[in-house]
Amino acid sequence: MKNILYKALIMICLYPVALQAQKPQAAAGPYGVFIQIDKLLHGPQYVVERLETGKATAKPDWQPVCTTDKGPISARDLVARLTLLSAKNPMYEIPDDSLTALLYTRYRNASHVDSLGAYGENPQYLEALGLGFLDTDVMQGKRYDYRVRALESREGVFYNPGTVSVPGSKLATTAMAVSQNANGQVVNIQYLLKKPNPYIAGARVLRATYGQTDFAECGAEWGFRKGKKDSLFLVVTDPNVRRKMLYSYVVYLKDFLGNESGASDTVTIANLRPQEEIPVIHYINTVSHEAENAIAVSWKLSSTKDLRSVEIWRSEKFDVGFQQIGIATPTDTVYYDNRVEPVQGYYYQIRLNGTYETSGESVKVSGMLKASRPALVAPTHFQLKTSSDTLTFRWQPADFDTHGYYIYFAAGQTDSLQRYSDIILAGKDLKYQVPVKKLALGTGYRWAVVAVNTSYNMGPMSEILYSQPLFPERLATPINPEMIPQYDRALLVWENMRSIDPYILGYIIERKAANEKAFKEIYRQKDEDNNRNNFADSTVKQGVRYIYRIKAYGLNEKLSGPSTEIEYFKPLDAVLPVYGLNVLSTDKGVRVSWDAPLKNPEKFLIYRFTEKTEKPRLIASALGTQNAFIDREAAPGVGYYYHVVAVEADNRESAATDPVKVDWK
Repeated sequence: MKNILYKALIMICLYPVALQAQKPQAAAGPYGVFIQIDKLLHGPQYVVERLETGKATAKPDWQPVCTTDKGPISARDLVARLTLLSAKNPMYEIPDDSLTALLYTRYRNASHVDSLGAYGENPQYLEALGLGFLDTDVMQGKRYDYRVRALESREGVFYNPGTVSVPGSKLATTAMAVSQNANGQVVNIQYLLKKPNPYIAGARVLRATYGQTDFAECGAEWGFRKGKKDSLFLVVTDPNVRRKMLYSYVVYLKDFLGNESGASDTVTIANLRPQEEIPVIHYINTVSHEAENAIAVSWKLSSTKDLRSVEIWRSEKFDVGFQQIGIATPTDTVYYDNRVEPVQGYYYQIRLNGTYETSGESVKVSGMLKASRPALVAPTHFQLKTSSDTLTFRWQPADFDTHGYYIYFAAGQTDSLQRYSDIILAGKDLKYQVPVKKLALGTGYRWAVVAVNTSYNMGPMSEILYSQPLFPERLATPINPEMIPQYDRALLVWENMRSIDPYILGYIIERKAANEKAFKEIYRQKDEDNNRNNFADSTVKQGVRYIYRIKAYGLNEKLSGPSTEIEYFKPLDAVLPVYGLNVLSTDKGVRVSWDAPLKNPEKFLIYRFTEKTEKPRLIASALGTQNAFIDREAAPGVGYYYHVVAVEADNRESAATDPVKVDWK
C-alpha cells in the first residue's frame, strides 16, 4: 500500500507547475547535508566545496566534495544513477522503470527543474540530474559552510547556500488524526498534515497494546494521499493486529534527510468487527479485603450485550498454571476470592463467554491478601558493643510470629526515633552492625529494635541504648577533580566525599598561576556552603594558566592530603578578521579598502601576490583606525591578488581575508 499511494502522489505532482526561481540551498539531517543548486536542467556541471566552521586556520580550509555529473543520456542511464544513489540514504527508493522513463522524457523536453513537479523536490532525483549533492561525509554536531560554482567559471565566483548545523532540526510539519476505523483484521487511520513540507519522505508508526506494552515500531503500511485545495493526508494501515484488542498509535514524519517531526497525538482504537458480540475489557483490578478474608477482583467492560458469563482464572505464577476458580454473571463487576492465604501473591485474569464465541485471556494482574495479626511482644536483651569502627547490636527474639526486625535511631535526646536499617529477617543469629563512618561526627545516638510480624504489623520497641560519639583519625583525600570551563569562570567539581567520609566538614581550594611557585588558599568553605563539592572561580583571566587542588578539613584543624592537580586555561579571544575586502584600480594606484571588525585592532597588514609568486608579500601596514590603503607601486595590467590581516597589540593575528583580484579598467 505504501508504494501504491506514493506512486499515486508522484503521478499527481508530475503535472506541469509554474516556473519558480530557486537559490542554492543547504539542508542538514541525520543522513547528511543536501545541497540543491539553482541552475537549468541542461546547464553546466558544478563544483561543490565544504568548510567546517569553527576551525582556527590561517586560511579557510575549503574542501572540494563533489563535481556534479552531466545529465543522463537515456532512461536506462537515469535508472542506473537512481539505483546507485539509493544506497546513500535509507529514505531513497529504487524507482519503477516506467515512472523513470516518464521522468526522463520530461527531463529531455524541460528547461528548468521546477518543470518536473514533485521530482524537483526529491534529493535523489536532483542528484541524478546533476542539480544536487547529498554530502554524507559530515560529522554529527558540526557546522558547515558550502559554496557552489559552475565548473567552467573562473575561480572566486561562488554561490553560498548558507551555514548548516548537523544533524538539523525537527520538522515543522505535524500530523493530526482525522479519521480511524477497524474491522477486526485491519486498523486504518488517516492523518491531515499541517504545514506540509515538499521534502517529507516517509513516516514512522509506533504502536502499543493498551495497558500491556510500550510503544514500538509495528511495521504498519503508510502512504500519502492528496486532498482538496492542496491538502495532504497520511494514510496508515496496520494488518498485524489481533481482534478484540485495544491499540494506541503515534506517528512521526520524516524528511529525505532523516529529520523527524514532533509526535502526533496518541490515537487509541479497539480492533473489533462491526457488531462484535464479545465486549472489550477496559480494565481489571484487585483489592485486599481483610474483613472478608478475600481478594476482590473487579473489572469494567465496554458492554454486556450478548454476554453469557465472566470466567475468573488464577495462578500463583505469572506465566503458567492458570485455573478457573469461579464464574460471574454478565452484570457482575466484582468477584471475591476467599480461597487464598495471607501475604501470598496471586495472579488473576478474566475470560468472557459470549453467545457465539469466547474471548482470549485478559491482561494479568497481581493480588495479595493482607494479614491482620497484631504484634504485641518487644525484643528483649538489647545490647550494644562499640569498637573503633563498628557498632554491633544483639538481642533476643520477640515471638514465633516474627517476620523480621528494624533498627531505629535518633540523634540527641529530643529527636524522635526513625527507621535506620532495612528489614533484618528473623533467624538464629540476631545481630546488626553499623559502620561508624556512616554516623555524623561528634554526635551521640539513641538506638532501639522493633519486631514486625508476618502480618507486617509493628510491635513495641525494645529498651533504648546510647552510643558515644567517635572522631576520625584522618580525613579522606578529595578524589576525581574535574574542571568545567564556563564563559567567565572556572567551575571546579570533585567527588562528594561526604558519602565516603562523613567526618569532613568542608573543603579548601588552593590555586597557583603559571608564574607562581607555591599554591595559595583562595577559598575555605563556610557552614552555609553545606559541604558542596564544587567551586566557581570568577577571578580567572584569559590567557593565564591556573592549577588547582582541593583539601578536606574537619574538627581540630585536621586536614586531608591534597587532591590530584587539575588545570584551567582559557585562551585569549581570537582576533576578529577583516570583512568586505574591496580592490579597485584608480589613477593613483590600486585602492585596497575593507570594513573594520567590531573592535579596532592595533594595525592592519596588507599582503599582495600574483599567480606566479610562491607566497604573499607584505607591502604595507595601516593603523587600526584606517580602512583603506593605496598601492602606488602596483604595475598597471598585472593580475595582483590582495588580502588583509588584522593584528592586535600583543601581535596576535586574525585569519586572512579571502584573496581579491584587482580588476584593471
